[in-house]
Amino acid sequence: MAVETKVKAKPALTEDFIGFGDISSSEDEEAVDVPATGKRGRTDNDSDNEADAAPGSYQKCYNGQPVPPWLAGQRRLGTGKSPDINTMINEEVTKFVSYISPTPEEHQMRSWVIERMQRILGAWTLPGTRAVAKCFGSFETRLYLPTSDIDMTIMLYNEHNDEVSPAYAGRESIRQFLYRLARQLKQNGFCHNCEVIANARVPIIKTTERISGIAVDISINADSGMKSAQVQKSFSEKVYPNALRAIVLAIKQFLFQRSMNEVYTGGMGSYAITLLVVSLLQMHPRIRSGGLDASKNLGVLLIEFFELYGKRFNYDTVCVSVRENGCYLNKRNKTFFSPTQPYLLAIEDPCDTSNDVTKGTYGISRIKQTFSGAYDLFNNAIFAYHQTRKYGQPINDALNVGAPNSEPAKKRARGKSGKAQAPSTKAVSNDPWAPVSFLSSILHIDAKTVSMRQRLITTFHKGTMQEALGVEYQPQLVNALNSNGTVPSDSVVNAVSSALEDHKKGNGATAQEQINRMKFDFAGSGNTLTIPVETTGNEGNPVFISDDEDDDDVLDVYGEDDDDEDGQYYEDYSDDDDLHIVY
Repeated sequence: MAVETKVKAKPALTEDFIGFGDISSSEDEEAVDVPATGKRGRTDNDSDNEADAAPGSYQKCYNGQPVPPWLAGQRRLGTGKSPDINTMINEEVTKFVSYISPTPEEHQMRSWVIERMQRILGAWTLPGTRAVAKCFGSFETRLYLPTSDIDMTIMLYNEHNDEVSPAYAGRESIRQFLYRLARQLKQNGFCHNCEVIANARVPIIKTTERISGIAVDISINADSGMKSAQVQKSFSEKVYPNALRAIVLAIKQFLFQRSMNEVYTGGMGSYAITLLVVSLLQMHPRIRSGGLDASKNLGVLLIEFFELYGKRFNYDTVCVSVRENGCYLNKRNKTFFSPTQPYLLAIEDPCDTSNDVTKGTYGISRIKQTFSGAYDLFNNAIFAYHQTRKYGQPINDALNVGAPNSEPAKKRARGKSGKAQAPSTKAVSNDPWAPVSFLSSILHIDAKTVSMRQRLITTFHKGTMQEALGVEYQPQLVNALNSNGTVPSDSVVNAVSSALEDHKKGNGATAQEQINRMKFDFAGSGNTLTIPVETTGNEGNPVFISDDEDDDDVLDVYGEDDDDEDGQYYEDYSDDDDLHIVY
């Protein structure tokens, strides 16, 4: 049975789509006076570059709030004096995903944790049994946060085939094996402590790998997790390659920072989040009709996710299904309805239609309430900026809470009439290029997360894990030529730009370390690449990379200098054509 949901209209909304483009109305095209400064706003005739600020100069957003790490060193998103807010939000979601996505070093460290586990299993004598460590969940699907643990299952096969050993088919035998495995891991220095949760629906070991500090959850013979990982991977890479991952990561971070992401504590797991987002995309009327490009409306879809599952969804009756093109089913017909807990969310598992993915998410009422609050906070942030851009400050007191210098209404100075005076606008910047963050109204990155990422990347570059495993990291080989072999391609530009952007994110790796993991094959001489100005950090000047400028079979790095039109020589190295940049 299909259940239709409708979104109630608001002033700047349509019935099934939030059209923030309407906010950039013709009323914004005229210059306005900013009450706090009395300065005239920019007009269409003003150059966009005149107010451009050097990267890294902004410490505060337009409303006085700290610049979030995913916007660090950047000016306001969008183009022109009155950018489309939908475009700004979409850009910010993209930048957040770029920031929160694990670096190649972080991903490699996780791969080595799995390899280290496999080596311990391989050296362990298990008569008639072959133990294989397999990874599933968010690591396999690349939908994991830097703080996510590794979901691993140990498959115990017969020694000569891929059938599960009957010796470990029963629940009690699995529990006993977990205790033995915990002792083995501690004896081999994989971890310091192991917690065996033997009475869970799926018994597991929770531990932390000693070198990397990455948390690991270990189950036994849980091959269903690998099937669900393939479903998520298919949706993420084939069906919605430019939208699903971004929305899922934002929601995962949202739940993580509120401790609502662990199923065993009643939270919502990665699989359930992915299926909810897939259902939203499948059932969205404009996406279904081909009238909406999801990749260009990531922020809008994120808001609609919070609205649907926080305010509109009928939890008592509806079951989510993503099979075929997606539909809504009746919970009672699926036998997912619980008379004592009718409010529980029900999601049909596409790998096993008799399984309710969220039957363990008993904290759904709190999650629903949090989604509803996120919708309100997100919209308030949008309208606060819109009103600030139009009137110089939010005209609604409820939207002015973000300004740290704004006093509570009861403490504001009162005029002779006894009425409270207008709120202070000192915190609102009149700089049209001051950063604007909408996501920071619901998302934040804590110091613990930053510190963990820095420690992990530092460990990578120290080579501690490599030494323990006796392995070397193989750098990415990038072909710097187009198919005709003469013109440098954009691959090097993108790779170097990405490395320098990673450095500006403050994730612990210097630009030198980021680039040292890459090898660039110019396969010739006389080729030059120009790295975009905004990514170099070289006082705004471009960097030029030239192959064999002085015929010594090395890469030369140049930077344009204001006093030297021909360019200033920076550095060259002869270390197997590794690219180095003096940053």
